[in-house]
Amino acid sequence: MKQLKPSHSDVIIVGNGITSQFFALRLSKILGGRIRIIIIDKERKDSDLKEYVRALSLSLSTINLCKSLGIWKLIEPHTHPVSKIFISHSASNTEKQSFLNLDNRVNDEVASYIIDEKVLRKLVSEETAKLSNIDVIYANIGDIKLETDQVNLKVQNQILTSKLLVAADGRKSAVKKQLNIKSVSWDYNQLALSCLIEHSKNNENIAVENFLQTGPIALLPMGKGTSSVIWSMNRENIDQIKKISIGDLKLNIEKQFKNYIGEIIKLDNTGFFELNFSLVHKLYFKRCAIIGDAAHSIHPLAGQGTNLGLRDIICLSDRIIEAFKYGLDVGSTSNLQEYQRKRMPDILTSALAYDGINRLYSNNISGLNPLKNFVINLADSIPILKKTLVRGGSGISIKY
Repeated sequence: MKQLKPSHSDVIIVGNGITSQFFALRLSKILGGRIRIIIIDKERKDSDLKEYVRALSLSLSTINLCKSLGIWKLIEPHTHPVSKIFISHSASNTEKQSFLNLDNRVNDEVASYIIDEKVLRKLVSEETAKLSNIDVIYANIGDIKLETDQVNLKVQNQILTSKLLVAADGRKSAVKKQLNIKSVSWDYNQLALSCLIEHSKNNENIAVENFLQTGPIALLPMGKGTSSVIWSMNRENIDQIKKISIGDLKLNIEKQFKNYIGEIIKLDNTGFFELNFSLVHKLYFKRCAIIGDAAHSIHPLAGQGTNLGLRDIICLSDRIIEAFKYGLDVGSTSNLQEYQRKRMPDILTSALAYDGINRLYSNNISGLNPLKNFVINLADSIPILKKTLVRGGSGISIKY
């Protein structure tokens, strides 16, 4: 752990996840020793460290970010390209399924890769640890005071000062709570089962999403004979899943993906996490910017949460870099308003689109089934729309 010296910095980041690490790394790579950054990482209990494999989808915009920082060559060997995406819907075991097949390429480049979250976090944190202008302390934050010209933050009986405070401490953000930053949020009454499977058949780097009566289930390739499964369902169904044997769980998953994976040889790394929607009213407060899951928590059905957060850091770091260039105040209201103006349209569009898809396909009203099938079959019949969907998911069309 690095000691905090000096106690003043240009930017204090609360939270030390992937979004925070990329944010600090990009600022440091571009501004070098001109900027001082402090990262506050909450004190961890032993129980917090027991992590299961959580697969992340890295979009083309995220890959381009990694390349610009010179770290893609470190990350790529740990990733698994997604060559195609197959999406289907079936209202029952007897009803014919509707299918949407997507070639997951943009301009002849693979549009997304899968990686284990903790592997990515480790690789990026190792890079930030090499930089002398980034200091990290493991502690819970104390009182925050937002002054006219600076932020005062109490940590371990020390007062840290900065021009800008960045809340990157997740959906249950301590910064948001202390500053009483308002959000719109709701509980989906769903949980997601996440597990890692080894299987007999080569998955051909194909990602699959099946919309079932119980909720969407996704298969993400993590090697020729290994895949990650994320199955979202309501709490009642999750309670039933928790009671069944590993053998029965294997059979349930095999039933959905038999054509792609064959027989499941091994199933482990099982975990459960709650699914919620959350979106802050504004992406900034007085001398405070909000990024990542602290700003927006979306349904994981499209696997875009991390990519959305990394687009936040590109936009906010651009504002800070420009302020440095012209000798301006990085934490000024006008600077943060520009961050809000440039980012909120993408965040709103993405969050509400994924929320709408989940609500439509998780709704068991039988009268909606023809509409669900029509939407998927229509999309599959229009090549230009299929290309637009892949390009949209890649994030490369977003302007900052």
